[in-house]
Amino acid sequence: MNDARVPARSVLFLQAKPGMRDELVEVFRRIDIPGNALLQEGCLSVEVQVPPDEDGPLLVTALWTHRAAYDGWLANPWREYSGSEVTPFLDEESHAVVYDIVLASGDVSAVAAGAPQVTDPDKNRRS
Repeated sequence: MNDARVPARSVLFLQAKPGMRDELVEVFRRIDIPGNALLQEGCLSVEVQVPPDEDGPLLVTALWTHRAAYDGWLANPWREYSGSEVTPFLDEESHAVVYDIVLASGDVSAVAAGAPQVTDPDKNRRS
């Protein structure tokens, strides 16, 4: 796609150290990584997902208004702090991919589907 303003989805796989998956998820909750990402201009939603197998990788996805918004998140200085909090629980390097969204249907929000939220949804909205 050559239109830089199409929506994008970031996909991040994080492998927790054995037996530390719940602790890794707790770090996301404690320092509110999803809520802080929502403060980034262009971030529409963030989901932290776990597989049934406790040894499987966490999947962190986010919906962005466009790829440049995700690039802004990568450059956000707060990520240095969040990385230092998350890294002790990781078993290996993370793997990330960003996809341009070329087709979509329905309400793709996990919040709309009833997923628990870390923060008050109105806290991160800009007036």
